[in-house]
Amino acid sequence: MDWSTFIVVGENIHCTRIVKREGARTTTLPDGRTGVVFGNQAMPVPGTWQTLSPAYAQGNIKHAALAIWQMRNGQGDDRLLGEKYLLWMAERQIRGGAFFLDVNVDEYSTDPVEAAEVMAFVVDFLGQHVNIPLSIDSSTPNVLRVGLQHCRRDITAPMLNSVSLERPAVAEIAAEFKANVIVNAAGESGMPATADERLANLRRIIAILRQLGVPAEKMHLDPLVLPISTDAANGQHFLEATRRARAEFPGVHLSGGLSNISFGMPNRKLLNMVFAMICTEAGTDGGIIDPVSMSPKALSEQDPNSEPFKLAKAVLTGEDMFGMEYITAHREGKLE
Repeated sequence: MDWSTFIVVGENIHCTRIVKREGARTTTLPDGRTGVVFGNQAMPVPGTWQTLSPAYAQGNIKHAALAIWQMRNGQGDDRLLGEKYLLWMAERQIRGGAFFLDVNVDEYSTDPVEAAEVMAFVVDFLGQHVNIPLSIDSSTPNVLRVGLQHCRRDITAPMLNSVSLERPAVAEIAAEFKANVIVNAAGESGMPATADERLANLRRIIAILRQLGVPAEKMHLDPLVLPISTDAANGQHFLEATRRARAEFPGVHLSGGLSNISFGMPNRKLLNMVFAMICTEAGTDGGIIDPVSMSPKALSEQDPNSEPFKLAKAVLTGEDMFGMEYITAHREGKLE
């Protein structure tokens, strides 16, 4: 696998992202306010933040949302620190190997008008400062449209995240803007359980995209990664669907939210890294991942013969069906 061509959609510019209020990423500023640390600086949390972000009362700071708020509402140095923070997030992902930066502002505001305004604001700002395309991500079709309208046209086409049978009309937006598009295998009313269900859903949504003139090379198929903690066979189903999709749909890309596989499991980074490796063996050539914590370079340097790799692979492929060997090894400190 040539990891330099692995199409990374960097997933961090999301208003869902949190740091702990009293964790390693925070500090107390000279004026008594909490600050979110980045590099040798800290972005301040305004005194009103708890009323603006209820998660703060539970000890969580939605730091991407905070940066955007400071950019739009902060004064003087606070506003500049918000700008610097968002660029710091973007630049770290680019250095890590991101091809696209995924942008999602849904949790900044539940007001669809404000959400669209914020999406336009963030896309315009990033377009002025970074030279890689954006992936526009939202549950609201109009926010997707606004985001794509504001994307630069002098670099690689942007991406729409995502189209599925849950909302097939969004395919028209992807076609209108000639965007790359993540095509996921969700059904009209739920998630697929098996590889057969994933392929059946993909066939139907791909047919819609083809009718609209979206070329295969702009489709990034996502057979849907679901956690092995909820069903031990989820890794197997994704891998089988990926292999079959690679054979059935020539010219497309294969992708997915690879870190979803490890929710609820110990040592998530190890599982995510190993899963990315075995996904590429099945035909995956990209992923929606955090390139800061699992860069293509780090992925390429894994040792498949190491004991931690073998234990992780066994639970991911179903050989260690209920993860008992993996969990025991974690408890004994053998996964480091």
